[in-house]
Amino acid sequence: MFAPPGYGKTILLADADVHAGRAVGWLTLDDFDNVPTVLFTYLAAMIDRIEPVDSTTLAAVARGPRALSTAVPRLARELHRLPRPTLLVLDDVHRLADRDCLDALATLLEYLPPHVQVAMAGRTRPDLPFARLRAQRDLLELQSADLALDLDETAALVAAAGRPMTRSDVRSLADRTEGWAAGVYLATLVASTPDDVALTATAVSGREGYVAEYLRSELWDVVGADDATFLTRTSVLEVVEPPVAEAISDVPGAAGRLERLAGSVQLVVRAGGAAPTYRYHNLLREFLEAELDRREPGAAAILHARVSAWYLAAGRPELAVEHALRSGDADAAAALIAAVALPTFYGGHGDTLDRWLGALDDDAFVRRPQLAVIAAWVHLLNGRPDAAERMAAIAEHASFDGPPGDGTASYASGKAMLRAVMGAGGADGVLADAAFAAAQEGPASPWHVNALWLLGSAHLLAGDIPAARATLEEAVADAGGAHATAMVALACLAALAIARADWRTAEDLARRSYAVLERARFGDIVAALPTYAVAARVAIRRGDVARARAELVHAQLVRPLASPAAPWFSVMALLEVARAYLAVSDPAGARTALHEAVEIARLRPGLGILDAALVEMRERLGAASRALAGSSTLTPAELRLLPILSTHLRFEEIAERLDVSTHTVKTQARSIYAKLDASSRSEAVERAIELGLLEPFPGLGLAGDPAAR
Repeated sequence: MFAPPGYGKTILLADADVHAGRAVGWLTLDDFDNVPTVLFTYLAAMIDRIEPVDSTTLAAVARGPRALSTAVPRLARELHRLPRPTLLVLDDVHRLADRDCLDALATLLEYLPPHVQVAMAGRTRPDLPFARLRAQRDLLELQSADLALDLDETAALVAAAGRPMTRSDVRSLADRTEGWAAGVYLATLVASTPDDVALTATAVSGREGYVAEYLRSELWDVVGADDATFLTRTSVLEVVEPPVAEAISDVPGAAGRLERLAGSVQLVVRAGGAAPTYRYHNLLREFLEAELDRREPGAAAILHARVSAWYLAAGRPELAVEHALRSGDADAAAALIAAVALPTFYGGHGDTLDRWLGALDDDAFVRRPQLAVIAAWVHLLNGRPDAAERMAAIAEHASFDGPPGDGTASYASGKAMLRAVMGAGGADGVLADAAFAAAQEGPASPWHVNALWLLGSAHLLAGDIPAARATLEEAVADAGGAHATAMVALACLAALAIARADWRTAEDLARRSYAVLERARFGDIVAALPTYAVAARVAIRRGDVARARAELVHAQLVRPLASPAAPWFSVMALLEVARAYLAVSDPAGARTALHEAVEIARLRPGLGILDAALVEMRERLGAASRALAGSSTLTPAELRLLPILSTHLRFEEIAERLDVSTHTVKTQARSIYAKLDASSRSEAVERAIELGLLEPFPGLGLAGDPAAR
């Protein structure tokens, strides 16, 4: 149901909750939910409160880059496992704006089981496929006109408010308010006659007009001066927790104050939980924000900065950054992002870090270029070479004095590590930059492991295998815990062990690398590519062909992230993938991986011993029998398209999402069909599921064959 505030949407949903006679899950959305991993983690938690969710599902939903192909099918299967009729409520759904979140949610709606219903409420209709659901008769829509009070309901509300009116007055009131429940209620409280109601249902805001007038005249009579200050200052919070509310408002007794206000002010609602938290109704919050601007001009930015500092001190850096961004102080936000970037990434929240960086303009990166270095790393890991090169250019042309604030020993050291991974100056340049960074970053530095890995890799490019092994082993020993760099270093050491036929060591190193990948959820960044490749080769050595092929499917899904922006790493990783394909007797897959590596080397020449390794692999494949093109030969562009084929989106809509022409999408789709030996879109999806390229959805096949779209 979609209508402006004050039409009783949430009340109606709550009433449906009470009278549902079935299991109910409730999620109120806010602006922070516009990240796939955040949204689907909350959805999984909502389902888990009804029926325990499988631990593998909880891990899958935390992998944002593959929400369509991983998280959505897992959640759909959990919904099909629910043993009883269930209602899932999504309130304030208008707050959801992220395109990836909306597409993933739309796909989940396509696969709802018959015994699960979803009820949505919001001020405006989100961009979801309601027309399709309407055509399938799977949609019940309620809008303003449906929620508006009729004459009898208006009379009942007036009577309940204790304001007697004639039938004629009630009719006049109903006409003027257009059935808007909040307007009727407020009018009965403050208007002596219906003619005093200069209000229409479209003039709905807590900031101005009738609602604001009522709240200003009535609310401040109910609460005291301290309460008024407390309410206006805490209106900057999405969720009002007593400790932070007291700290930022400078008004004592927040816990008791909120409990009392929730009992006396209808628009202050307790949100529940072991430690009580509260929410202000949207209308009240809008009014309070406007009152804050009127009473204390400019205070909102200061309060957001206070909230940010409080959350940072409380060990909640994500919320600290969110409020720093809302404070409007881009430099403060940039400094905070730089300080928490590494732990945020290593904590498995790379997509959140990505969103923070996207909220800053180029000027913020120019003023704080160490953040441009971090942004370049993030873009590299997520396979966005153009964005990485743009950030690297900002970093390269900037200078910065003083402590960088990102954990590096110096800005020069951070810049050198970025140059090293991006291959500036060829193999010799990589060695020089890595050696400089390794000398700068001491053992206490959180970047020390990264510097050692880069130095070990530089020795490898130079052909100094003993030095490479020793430095990479030092990096692993120094890392400890879930560390993406340790994962890569372990995989590289495993590949070196395989090269000298030390399979026992290789298996131990590959296992440890894979453990880091799973524990820290690094499976969807380009750094995972060597881990999947060595895991496949070790599996083949053990005779476990099925496991080897499964690992190569994982590698295939990450392979599109390899790019010229990280040339030597990408080529090295793709060569390992090609060797793994040969080990499972798939020369076609090996040729595809080699072709991608050769293209990168062509754009970024001078990669040391990798140049000779490419020639050697080409010669090996020249002697191998030619195989028909199959699923292992899917190109990066085709792999990006494949998960979207399982959605409701038409080719024209897919083209818009991918920023390509409809003709390109159709051409790539036909190529996918051929390589998967499929004759239609739905058959291609089913074949991809069989091969492990996509997660299976519950039920048989797709919800309607979209092949002709």
